Amino acid sequence: MNQPDPPASPLTAERSPWLRGPVRLPGDPLFAQLALSLAALARGESVLENLGDGAAVEAVIEALSGLGPQISRRNGRCHVQGIGVGGFLAPEGPIDLSAAGPGALLMLGLLAAHDFDTRVTGLGTAPMAEALLTFLGRNGVRVGRDGTSATLRGPRFPIPLDLAVSSEAHALIGPLLLQSLVIAGRSVLHLPQGITDPAESLLAAFGARLTVTPEGETVRLAVDGLSPLRAQAMAIPGDAMLAVYPVVAALIAPDSEIVVESVALSPAGLALLDALALLGGDIALNESARGGPGVANLAVRHGQLTGAVIPADPLLAPADYPILTVAAAFAEGETLFEGLGEGTHRLALTRALRANGVECGEEPGGLMVRGQPRVAGGGNVAVNLDPKLAMSFLVLGMGADQPVTIDDGAVMARLFPDFVAAFEHIGASFSTGGAP
Repeated sequence: MNQPDPPASPLTAERSPWLRGPVRLPGDPLFAQLALSLAALARGESVLENLGDGAAVEAVIEALSGLGPQISRRNGRCHVQGIGVGGFLAPEGPIDLSAAGPGALLMLGLLAAHDFDTRVTGLGTAPMAEALLTFLGRNGVRVGRDGTSATLRGPRFPIPLDLAVSSEAHALIGPLLLQSLVIAGRSVLHLPQGITDPAESLLAAFGARLTVTPEGETVRLAVDGLSPLRAQAMAIPGDAMLAVYPVVAALIAPDSEIVVESVALSPAGLALLDALALLGGDIALNESARGGPGVANLAVRHGQLTGAVIPADPLLAPADYPILTVAAAFAEGETLFEGLGEGTHRLALTRALRANGVECGEEPGGLMVRGQPRVAGGGNVAVNLDPKLAMSFLVLGMGADQPVTIDDGAVMARLFPDFVAAFEHIGASFSTGGAP
């Protein structure tokens, strides 16, 4: 018998006189998945904080648990009892990676270095997964494909890697580094200058023997395989894709000044911040006391925003545009988003903007928003189970003249379960049950 859907929980955000103080975000999923993978390869117990409990992280926990490591959550921390490099056991059944997101590639890299059969399901047809499987097949791994499933078996005596990775294949760096850890000998990746990956700093944190050597326009990244890793206690840095919500809130709420602490600077997260910089957002990236390279504190101050052209960017998904249009609504003049084409996302977004007094116009291959420093607000937004649309228009309510209501605040639990508490900590005000 089907269970009835839980009732909707309307939530209203009111205009904030100011937003001040530090903001902590849920952990970045890729950092969390990498840390879990390395903790599983280390000997001893690692303790990971701010891991997050999203579906992608849970999928990797379940996959790793089926390979021998003991993983449990206690008192808000994740405890991982690793079994050492090369100690993974053959899984008893298929490993489902359908919800793993980028962690699916990490698991493929790890499994490809082990001399046992593993069947993985839920791979889909993502280009990077296909590219990784093709590479693995050409380098001694037995790969069998069956629709969205695959069977892997690593060679008994694998040869260390030595290959160039293009900037377009950036997503393969982490999986290849994990594979290299379980291959005897020194593997080498040649990367373009300026390309970094969180796997580099995390491998170093767990004690991997890793050297980085500039070579003209490339960087030589060498990893000694089968070297022991040390268990660690660490906090996972915040998700840059969520950092944009407090950042925009501080840009549009008067007299605001916040610091978003320890943010993992993912390429897609930086693309969002770059778009806000085009609007004139006062955002500074400062060194973080924890997290290492690729992690920064974001210092944000309220200031005048100005309309601009936001070019299409393949790193931005349609669901990432609502928060950018909220910033554009408070920017003086017209802002053209060239990358938001026709579809249900654009339709829901334009309805929500117009319900709150924001002028916008759909154009071929884009969306125009006509902004002004004061936005009326006062709208009721149907979020259609979209957590990013929900968070975006609660942020709009923090700067608008009239409160803004979303029809279901519960949808945010999928991405940012402590959204309300995090914003109340810096001065935001919410009410439940609909508009006051």
